[in-house]
Amino acid sequence: MKQSLGRLLLLFLLIVGTVDAAQYKWSVLKAPKQLHVGEGAVVRYQCLFDGSAGDYTVVFKPTDSKSYKASMVTQDDHVINGKRILQFDVLITPVSAGILDIKLDALMRHTTFGSIENASIGRDNVKKYDFKDEKVMMPDVKIQAIENTADLSGEITFAVQVDKVKARSHEPVHLSLYVRGRGNLNEFVPFELNISGVKHFSEPAYRNLSLGENGYEGEIRQEFALVSEKSFVIPSFSVSVFDTKSHTSKILRSHSIAIEIEKGFEPSNLLDAPQSNGYTHWKQYGFYALFVLLGVILAEAARWLWAHRPRRKSKAFWDSAQTAKELSVLLSLQGESHYLQIIQMLDEGKLTLNEAKNELRRMISTNEEKR
Repeated sequence: MKQSLGRLLLLFLLIVGTVDAAQYKWSVLKAPKQLHVGEGAVVRYQCLFDGSAGDYTVVFKPTDSKSYKASMVTQDDHVINGKRILQFDVLITPVSAGILDIKLDALMRHTTFGSIENASIGRDNVKKYDFKDEKVMMPDVKIQAIENTADLSGEITFAVQVDKVKARSHEPVHLSLYVRGRGNLNEFVPFELNISGVKHFSEPAYRNLSLGENGYEGEIRQEFALVSEKSFVIPSFSVSVFDTKSHTSKILRSHSIAIEIEKGFEPSNLLDAPQSNGYTHWKQYGFYALFVLLGVILAEAARWLWAHRPRRKSKAFWDSAQTAKELSVLLSLQGESHYLQIIQMLDEGKLTLNEAKNELRRMISTNEEKR
């Protein structure tokens, strides 16, 4: 009899656990059929729950393979008509030709409401939660990757500029190279410069790039300072590009630039050596002191402006909660003692969702001021 009761109790718990867990479905909303090597495009995945699913945590971290690179562009988590919807935009960039079989997976972590309730009312002294992890494979996506040997792929422009075409001997000529647009700019290899009889100074290429739906967008800039005693020619620069808008390959090439160097003045060529007196030295020292003082003042002003710059408010983990119950669940998952009072007041109905969020913001602000 006792064995029968035990089996019935176990069966009941299994049924309750199954009913309590939300149902979800993964699907692909958007995916390209064909790409060239180096050309990136977004695959959009969606996870749709049958409820608000506040007890679920979804961990989706795309990983590269030998044939493609995968990067997370955006992810969105919201509730519509009581149903939780997650969308993930993943940038896929082929690195070799052939049929790409995109195989990605996500971790679905379900926290049982029993352990959450225990933690909320303080019965779980060791703060141990019951998790159920499930590895889920995303729906298959197949993309045909076409061979492409261009240096870069995307909608890209290339420009070369100099600050002067005439200079005196030993006067630096500043050369700037700009690669702008969107595509696989992260794969750009900086240009090398070697001109006979010309000394050049350079810094690492400056990259101002951000990840978007069409790859990396922004600008790459290379700066050179060229110094010579004689006239010289800056050679032509070129980069091969596959234009993803017209689907054609082309060479972006700059014109060569002739730099004319005029002979500079040298003290040994002057009839009379420059004379100096004490007043001139004191005048120079005064200018130096003024510049140093001005530099200190500007540095302090910059430091003050940086310290008092407006800061963009970061999104807190609790902002996604749509109901007081979901907020209580999210706070319980953190396992932090300073959330217990708010959790208790939420469970007792003493705080609304907005009141609890405002209280959490005040708590975070107070902690930052103490630091």
